[in-house]
Amino acid sequence: MHLSQALNRGEMLSLRADVVATVLDEGAVLLDLETKYFFALNASGWALVQLFESGASMDDARAYATASGAPSDDSVDQFLTRLCEYALFEPAIGHCSGGVPDPLTGSAWLAPTVERQAEPLQTVIVSAFDPSIPLAE
Repeated sequence: MHLSQALNRGEMLSLRADVVATVLDEGAVLLDLETKYFFALNASGWALVQLFESGASMDDARAYATASGAPSDDSVDQFLTRLCEYALFEPAIGHCSGGVPDPLTGSAWLAPTVERQAEPLQTVIVSAFDPSIPLAE
């Protein structure tokens, strides 16, 4: 079953356990420990992803976005579908929605965004023992 189809059917999904987050001033960065890709989220995107830490549905995300001042467009649906395409969610077996938390505060609602880095971490990190890299003097 494709996760975006499950999301669109109103099923509960949760953020995979092997996806870790680092919170930044204006959003967060997710690291998928399986694929080693980083994903940069803006503040609205991070707020939505937090809903899925313990399980949420598309309806939960839409209600949260509306309460936070989001326009009635399909940006939330597109954002969550993209996260499903990146396989950052899994079925939320045994989880239940905690309802809609307090709306996003401290900044105006922006369309949620996610940017995946171009290459996985293992191709970005350089080994200190790589003979092709000059030594510091």
